[in-house]
Amino acid sequence: MFWAVNKKSGSFLFLNIGFSRFFMQLLKLTFCVYRPWIKSDKIVPVETASGYSFPSGHSVTATANYGTIIERNRKHKMLCVFMIIMILLTMFSRNYIGVHTPQDVLVGALLGAVVVILGSKAWEWIDKSKKRDNIIPCVCLVFTVLFLVYISLKTYPMDYVDEKLLVDPSKMMKDGFKDAGRFLGVTIGWFLEREFVRFTLNVTAVQKATRCCFGVLLIIFYENAFMPMITEAISSSWISFALTFFELILLMVIYPLCFSKIESMRKIKKA
Repeated sequence: MFWAVNKKSGSFLFLNIGFSRFFMQLLKLTFCVYRPWIKSDKIVPVETASGYSFPSGHSVTATANYGTIIERNRKHKMLCVFMIIMILLTMFSRNYIGVHTPQDVLVGALLGAVVVILGSKAWEWIDKSKKRDNIIPCVCLVFTVLFLVYISLKTYPMDYVDEKLLVDPSKMMKDGFKDAGRFLGVTIGWFLEREFVRFTLNVTAVQKATRCCFGVLLIIFYENAFMPMITEAISSSWISFALTFFELILLMVIYPLCFSKIESMRKIKKA
C-alpha cells in the first residue's frame, strides 16, 4: 500500500497500527490482567498464549488495520462489510480458543476504532497547515519517554503456581519497549518521508512491482535473520526498542529513498 498503491493510505496504516499497539501495551502493563484459564479452571484453552490478557492485541491490531481500510474506502460498501466481518472473526477466534475474555476483545476493538477515528481527525488537522507536521513527532517522543519511564518503574504482580511465575514482568516490559519503538518509529518515519524523501507513485507498474518484491525480501531478511541474530547476541529491552524503531525507519525512509534515487538515475539515463 505504502510503496505502490496509495502512499497516504499506507502512511495511515503504519501510524494507526503503531499508535494502537502502543496504547494497547499501556493498558496491558497498567492493569496486568491474567489469562482466562488462570482466573478460572473452568476455561480450557485450545492453545495457550503468554503475557497479560487485557486488552486483546489481535483485536486491537485487526481493528486498526481493517478499520483504516474502512475509513479510507467508505464509498466501497462491500469492502467495508468484508473488513467488519474480518474484525468480528478475529474477535470471535480469540474467545473461541480461550485466550481472551469478551471484555478483552471488546476493549481491544474499541481501542483500535478510537485510534482510527482520532487519527483521521488528526490527519485533517495536520493537512491544514504545513507547520503542524513538527508537532506530531515531538509529542510522540515525549509520550515514548514517559511510557518507558512508567513501565520501568511501576510494580508488577509476582504470583506463582507450582513454583512457576505466572507472567514474567521482564518479558512483558520487553514487549512494551518493542511497541514503543514501533510507535516512535512510525511517527519519525512518517515525518522524515513527508518532509525530506517525498517519493512518488507516478512510476510504471513494473517499477511498483519491483519496489514491492525487493521490499518484501528486505522485511523477510530483517525479521527472520537480522533481528534474531542481534537479539540472540544481546537480549535486552533496549535492543528490542532499537530494532523495532529502526525497522520502521528502514521501511518508511531508507528504502523509499533508495528506490526513488535508483528510479531517478534510470530515468536520467534513458533521457
